[in-house]
Amino acid sequence: MRIKIKVFGLFLTFFVGTILILTFLSCNASGKTNIKIEIINYKGWDDAYKLSNETVEVVVVPAIGRIMYYGFMKGENILWNSPVFLGKSLPAGKPMIKNGEIIWANFGGDKVWPIPENEVKDINGYRWPPDHWFDGSAHEVDTIENGIKITSPVSEYCGARCIREIILNQTGPEVTINQTIEKVKQARRPSVEPINFTIWNVSQIRPPLMTLFNLNPNSIHPDRCVMMKSNTINNFFVVGDIGVLIPDEKREQKAGADSDFWLAAIVGDVVFGEFFHLQPDTDYPDNGLSAEVYTEPAYTELEILSPLNSLNIGESMHFSIIWRLNKLSTDNKTDVDKRAAAVGWLNSYVE
Repeated sequence: MRIKIKVFGLFLTFFVGTILILTFLSCNASGKTNIKIEIINYKGWDDAYKLSNETVEVVVVPAIGRIMYYGFMKGENILWNSPVFLGKSLPAGKPMIKNGEIIWANFGGDKVWPIPENEVKDINGYRWPPDHWFDGSAHEVDTIENGIKITSPVSEYCGARCIREIILNQTGPEVTINQTIEKVKQARRPSVEPINFTIWNVSQIRPPLMTLFNLNPNSIHPDRCVMMKSNTINNFFVVGDIGVLIPDEKREQKAGADSDFWLAAIVGDVVFGEFFHLQPDTDYPDNGLSAEVYTEPAYTELEILSPLNSLNIGESMHFSIIWRLNKLSTDNKTDVDKRAAAVGWLNSYVE
């Protein structure tokens, strides 16, 4: 694998058992080194990239095109990893096949889908699973300042590719994810052109205590939120401007909102916040939803969607999000206390 190094130096190469670890140190303007980038074996995937500072670690697995680890140093992984697919990968250029049928290789972690769910069948030729060129195929990787960039193959379905820059802040738990979809060629089915793309960021996390929506006071929806599966209402409630969805231990659920600023979950004693900006006067997928949560017994998905954008060949669209973590105080003993503390912290970043 060719690696483009855009950092000040390669300081150390060493073996740990049979694993070759390359360490790159990224320096800030003062010359002080805070970010470490290592190539490791992560749960059976060689050539995984671990980014770390003194606070958190992030692991990106280019072999399956996604982030698979995010958590405090010496803490637990916030992201869910499927035990069924550890160390596995897709056949080059092909989806996973079982008993003659295409199946979803649900690796877990965080990735991007490129089109609204209701258009998948027309564009891909089947309703499910998602586009494997984006979700599961091996991505090219380059190192950049304080992070790495991964680039998907060009999808034979929609004719586009995804480029993601994953950048760790010099200090603290903040991760910036700059995301681009580029239209490279015509879709496999010319009749579906022009395609309305969305940068649909999907973060699969371990089952949380609760997920939190920042409800829009100027929402286009009467209840400021939408129950996307009928049984969801049993575990959804609103407190002021906050929508709360509690995972169900037996059934799947889904809810969405035209939220601004953040979508979040409390996982154990840690608040995981995904921060973004709602873009007014634009069209969003799923009848105007910018944030969605899907829960099932094994994991929960936090889903952030960009506005829809019709791209011609050679055009691109961009959408950035920021991840942050906050550990709750032991003084927050009840669910109500934890929710209040989480919301207070999340809203401290609202501009």
